[in-house]
Amino acid sequence: MRDGNGGRPDGGSAAAEPAALEAAILRIQGIQAARVVAGPGGRVSEVHVLAGRERGAKQLVRDVQSVILTNFGVDIDYRTVSVVQLEENSPSAPAQSEGRPEPVSVSVPPQIDSTRPAIVRLVTETSGFTTEVKIGVSVSGSERAGIARGPSTSGLRLVAGAIVDAVGAMLHASSVEVQSAELMTVGLVQLAVVVLRLATSRGEQTLTGSAMVRKDANDAVARATLDALNRVLNPR
Repeated sequence: MRDGNGGRPDGGSAAAEPAALEAAILRIQGIQAARVVAGPGGRVSEVHVLAGRERGAKQLVRDVQSVILTNFGVDIDYRTVSVVQLEENSPSAPAQSEGRPEPVSVSVPPQIDSTRPAIVRLVTETSGFTTEVKIGVSVSGSERAGIARGPSTSGLRLVAGAIVDAVGAMLHASSVEVQSAELMTVGLVQLAVVVLRLATSRGEQTLTGSAMVRKDANDAVARATLDALNRVLNPR
């Protein structure tokens, strides 16, 4: 049963095939790639899109909501949609400032000087079904260590988690959640895309970061995580 707007009365999303949703989203002007993640019962839990910068992220999110509602009768929450925008004249260059509209306006004060953190060490060790990721991040001339361990199937999320562990104390957030860390292909370019959610005393903030795969997937995910966090570590 649906309400007058085509959505479910309980505010949830009905089941729909991710491939069909992705195909519909790709018809939106400016969107170059799309990935839909289904949650329990086949409901839409996450939507990730890559787009150019000719249109604003908020407009793209509204278009995604409209296309899915019109074509499938599924009313999704705007907070499930993550937008990463690429430079118009360089498809391989990740955007530095656009992302998903934030549910709460959050102002995070500067935490460190203008030196951008850099990855100096990344080691992964797998034993049985468990993987451990150790990362070293250089910040203002000193190295901060981060570690994350978990199921081997969560490899890319563990890399992002290790970065968060290394610099998390600098964020003044009560918690930092790695919502997703995955690879996406745009034309001939492969990108790592990371989505983080910070919980602070002023509310929640969603951050997205991307990085082109140059050496390997783990390195790209680590750089994409820093790309997301640099916006609060080095606010402009």
